[in-house]
Amino acid sequence: MNQLSLAIDLSRCIGCKTCVAACRNYHGLTDHASDMPGKMPYYLRVESRREGSFPNLKLESWVVPCQHCNNAACIKACTSGAISKDEQTGIVRIDRGKCQGSGDCLKACPYGAIQFDAARNKAHKCDMCWDLVHSGQKPVCAQVCLTDAIRFGEKQLLRMELQAEGKEILKRMSAQSVLYYRNSV
Repeated sequence: MNQLSLAIDLSRCIGCKTCVAACRNYHGLTDHASDMPGKMPYYLRVESRREGSFPNLKLESWVVPCQHCNNAACIKACTSGAISKDEQTGIVRIDRGKCQGSGDCLKACPYGAIQFDAARNKAHKCDMCWDLVHSGQKPVCAQVCLTDAIRFGEKQLLRMELQAEGKEILKRMSAQSVLYYRNSV
């Protein structure tokens, strides 16, 4: 399997959430007429960490999508067999037609990456823009990133590129299929 992956550059991410907005729009997750801030579904989110004290503050931001886990807890928790990992790409997907809406996958996901559509009684999540990837394109988040902080490709090739560029891969954050990195200090 050639695990497809995202690589997130903490040195470049500015926390603008352009990727979040583009993802919501592309996947039709937002009802612009009625959704309230803080209540909108998402397939990825932006987190940040502040260090230091004024005037020497440092803000580090990063994107958290579905991690497309190596041994996905959501797959084990799904009793209907609706969640599977594609053997060619390593992408973890939910088949909405098979989903019975138990919500067990939401509880099992350690990253909080699975959403629940109560109106349809179905779980849904990032599938790394399956349709775009299979037509040779990058996921929407990687296409629209204003600072080029999101790369897309095969995990091992991304890892080799980052190492060749002298980037520091953050092992603790990169335990699954998404790589997190920054400029070496």
